[in-house]
Amino acid sequence: MKKQFFLALFLCSTTILLPTRQVKGQAAIVALLFGDQVASEKFNISMEAGGFFSHYSDIPDTKRSRMGINFGIGANLQLAENWYFSPQIYFVSIRNVRFKTYSLATGSPGLDAEFMNVPATLYLGYNEIPILFSYQTNNRKWRYSLGPQVSFLRNASATFRGEEGEFKQDFESYVNKVDYGPVADVCYLLGKALKGRGIFVHARYYYGLADLFNDKLSADVNRMGYFSLHLSLPFITDELAAKNLEN
Repeated sequence: MKKQFFLALFLCSTTILLPTRQVKGQAAIVALLFGDQVASEKFNISMEAGGFFSHYSDIPDTKRSRMGINFGIGANLQLAENWYFSPQIYFVSIRNVRFKTYSLATGSPGLDAEFMNVPATLYLGYNEIPILFSYQTNNRKWRYSLGPQVSFLRNASATFRGEEGEFKQDFESYVNKVDYGPVADVCYLLGKALKGRGIFVHARYYYGLADLFNDKLSADVNRMGYFSLHLSLPFITDELAAKNLEN
């Protein structure tokens, strides 16, 4: 169990340090090399993918956000009969904020005048790391999870839409680098999929406690939360799959 526990922590820690492209490669390598090879009744790796709708506090003149997307990998380590430790890494997590009107501020009077009080969308790219502790029901169909989540900003940009076209501006200096908060998750095991190995459907809610933006964008405390639906596709052995489906 120690090896599986340290592998789970390794998946989280290396994501913080590596560029996004390298993390994607790492995820593929881990999935291919370890997937079925490390799968057992007590440990498996899963691919995670889904979408979410976010909301933000104390940001005036905004529209409902578009759907964001996330994609990553997770590790599931059984601690006891019904309890699991599940660290996950979403190395693609794209959030957005849609402003009804916002003004470009580049310092160029002519350019800024063309994009004054125009619709704008702010795109935020994060690495999200939820660390979940889960309870699974005796019939293995339902799993309830709770834990902390930390998100590290990878990139931020804003697209302004004026009469003459669009202008994209780097927005990283407006966004704080770290977001964190609690996350709650409910998942259900569907029937046969992935060669009979099962597929988990998750409903998840996250509420950020950190101030998302600095004073260049807003002097208020701007927290972010989201509701998501996503799928988990576990790499598990055929024997374990059969046991899960029997239950």
